[in-house]
Amino acid sequence: MLFLEALWFFLPILAANQCPGFAAYLHLPGAHAPVIRRWLGENKTIAAYYAAPLGSLGVIYAQRQMTEWSSAFGLFDYNRSDLWLVGLLLGLGAVLGDHIKSFIKRRVGIPPGAHWWPFDQLDFAIGGIVFAIPIVGWIGWERAAVICLFVLLIHPIGNRIGYLLGLRKVPW
Repeated sequence: MLFLEALWFFLPILAANQCPGFAAYLHLPGAHAPVIRRWLGENKTIAAYYAAPLGSLGVIYAQRQMTEWSSAFGLFDYNRSDLWLVGLLLGLGAVLGDHIKSFIKRRVGIPPGAHWWPFDQLDFAIGGIVFAIPIVGWIGWERAAVICLFVLLIHPIGNRIGYLLGLRKVPW
């Protein structure tokens, strides 16, 4: 049950992390415009700040429609009136986690696109979890550990598929 609860909570964060790549693939506004090239590198774009929250919102409202699953695995009430805020925070947390990691990566001298394990995998998950705390509370260390383990195992596979499909510039 713990595993399913953690993954159910994680789905909007995962969607948020993938949406900036889709925005770039679709050439949406701001999808190729760096936020701050000098601090974050070329690949952190303005589109992430709308694409990630929209992706997260889409998934969280889809989860709301799956009432049996949301009741069984949800860590909060999916019928709450501020569900939009939960989705927004999960999406923004994913983006800011990634951007904060990229800022630190540049400061320690790691070039853009270079592999930095495990931080390249965990950044968005930790950001999403942390940003959700003020509104849904702490999900627990066990669930956070399950999410991090899932990310470390599955994220490289997803990235490799995205790279092969031309959605990512690097396979990690």
